[in-house]
Amino acid sequence: MTTTQLPAGTWQLDTGATTVNVSVKMLGVFTVPATLSVTSGTIEIDANHEVTGVDITVGAASYSSKNAKRNKHVLGSDFLDTDNHATISFRAGQVSSDGASSTGATYTSAGVVTIKGQSSPVDVAIAGVDVTSDTGSFSATATVDRKAIGVGKFSTLVIGQDLQLEVAAIARRVS
Repeated sequence: MTTTQLPAGTWQLDTGATTVNVSVKMLGVFTVPATLSVTSGTIEIDANHEVTGVDITVGAASYSSKNAKRNKHVLGSDFLDTDNHATISFRAGQVSSDGASSTGATYTSAGVVTIKGQSSPVDVAIAGVDVTSDTGSFSATATVDRKAIGVGKFSTLVIGQDLQLEVAAIARRVS
């Protein structure tokens, strides 16, 4: 039986089953999609069934847009600078319930994303929560200001300022 009541414990993201999609507008017209791979992630849930901590790490060098020339450029110093900054992180404390919608419980979290050593606040919307006693899944969306995190060599007329993030996650309770 599935429920949206969150069982207490430490949950780890299944890195092989969790996906991070990122997209940005180019020239205000074209959407450029890419993916990133999660290297680790934990979610802490207390005895009151409240999320008290989220810690997710993404491998910056895993960026893939299916365009080799673009990938090389994004991985370089103009954007992610993966030679000097191997990871991207997201950390949040409490996750708040927004109640139920027609598709189930929804949540929000105010966290911090760190890219290239620069941190910026980010609000995350969480939906599609489906939990059993030991396994859970959810989706999350966020908008990140690329200029605020130092990923901004080009004008926002060329590359949009907002990065759209979509995460589809599977987590397993480990304690």
